[in-house]
Amino acid sequence: MDNPVLALFSGARRPILSFEVNPPKGVELAAVWERLDRADIASRIDFLNVTDCALAKMRLAALPFAALLKQRYGLEPLVNVSCRDRNIIALQSDLLAAWALGVRSVVALTGDAVTVGDNPTAKGVFEVNSVGLLKLIAQLGNGLDLSGAALSGAPDFFSGVVVNPNVRNPAAEVKKLLRKKEAGAKYALSQPVYDAVSAGEFFTQAASVGIPILVGLLPLKTPRAVKSISNVPGIRIPQELLTRLDFPDDADVSEFFLSHCVELALALRDTVAGFHVVSGATPRLGLQLIQELAKLRGEGTL
Repeated sequence: MDNPVLALFSGARRPILSFEVNPPKGVELAAVWERLDRADIASRIDFLNVTDCALAKMRLAALPFAALLKQRYGLEPLVNVSCRDRNIIALQSDLLAAWALGVRSVVALTGDAVTVGDNPTAKGVFEVNSVGLLKLIAQLGNGLDLSGAALSGAPDFFSGVVVNPNVRNPAAEVKKLLRKKEAGAKYALSQPVYDAVSAGEFFTQAASVGIPILVGLLPLKTPRAVKSISNVPGIRIPQELLTRLDFPDDADVSEFFLSHCVELALALRDTVAGFHVVSGATPRLGLQLIQELAKLRGEGTL
């Protein structure tokens, strides 16, 4: 069957633009709709990426929330699915339900450690990792569950993964990405980057894997936020950038980071398939960046 996400990756305007949306911590959706409506999000991007209890912090479930987003905006969601919180029975069940609700792409994640979240004494499942999840998705796509029983209708997900350009050993990360491709990954979203030179070198190496990569861009609002994000596993902010941020912790450095992210996009445009704007704790700032990138794309600058 034809998958609309495949069609968009194959024929979308270049570069591809994706925006991350965090489900709310509760059942009230009005604030999310208001932000996205005001930004006219449907006219600016190709995909919405939906997080799955990122950093092990409990939020509304990603897969049904993604289906609601698609119903409201007509945009295809790229939905994170973490192995941290579900055993292989729940993973299969949730994926089948997601397909029935109209979700056509999932991003296979091993998941952040439970200890970094808001319930550090909870027990992580991790029955499979991201590669195991990709294989599980492929099995479902073949019309069988993991026990070998036939399904009454098979999903055909266009599966994605994450990749980290900030690692100390880029060659090992590229090999890991290749293993994910061999397990079924069709695209990758990167962790946010802040150094154009090291990121460009990584993406040049990763091009050998042969799948499209969307580079992560995360604008920050205050030096305090910079210090906080620099402690998140997988994120690296170069010392040169930290030196330039000699401001009080509560100073507003939004414009600085919006400009920096645009500079990164322009510097990396020839090494990636597009851009994945990470909303973080300041989604309105992320939406400002999306508006700027969409404008540059429309002008042909990106």
